[in-house]
Amino acid sequence: MNRSELVKAVAERADGDEAVARRHVDAVFEAVMDAVSAGERVVVTGFGAFDRSSRAARSARNPRTGAPVEVPAALVPTFRFGQTFRNRVAGTTAAESATPAEAAAPVEAAPAVEDAPARPKKPKKGKKAAAKKEAAKKAVAKETAVKAPKKGKKAAAAEAAPKKKSGKAKARAKSGK
Repeated sequence: MNRSELVKAVAERADGDEAVARRHVDAVFEAVMDAVSAGERVVVTGFGAFDRSSRAARSARNPRTGAPVEVPAALVPTFRFGQTFRNRVAGTTAAESATPAEAAAPVEAAPAVEDAPARPKKPKKGKKAAAKKEAAKKAVAKETAVKAPKKGKKAAAAEAAPKKKSGKAKARAKSGK
């Protein structure tokens, strides 16, 4: 759908004139572009959020020549779609996912379980938590590890499974060359 098709669709849904619909569609786009270029975030609940993000300067390669090219830092527009939009594209909505009997039935509260243990708190995401988690993994690995007798490099290589061939080597192996 292009811009003129969008204008026609808006005019049909609003039972109005195409000229009026074109002005309204253009006004919406201009308002979004003006706000995002000014650094504001535009959120349309259920549809999505328009925002501006910055890209750092980086080094890239010209695909034709392979020569390195310096790409300057830039401000770029971004769009993050909303849950309603995501569900519509996926073909599901809250009303469609529930059967009519389930939608009409009142929701009962789940009975409280007194004997259930409380869930442990999740560790905070950070350097200290990651270090503690890594240390715990190492400790468990040390406890469960069974020491095997040391072998030389040649013995270990001989026990390893043969390396699978791919590409041209696989074709050569099949043809017997």
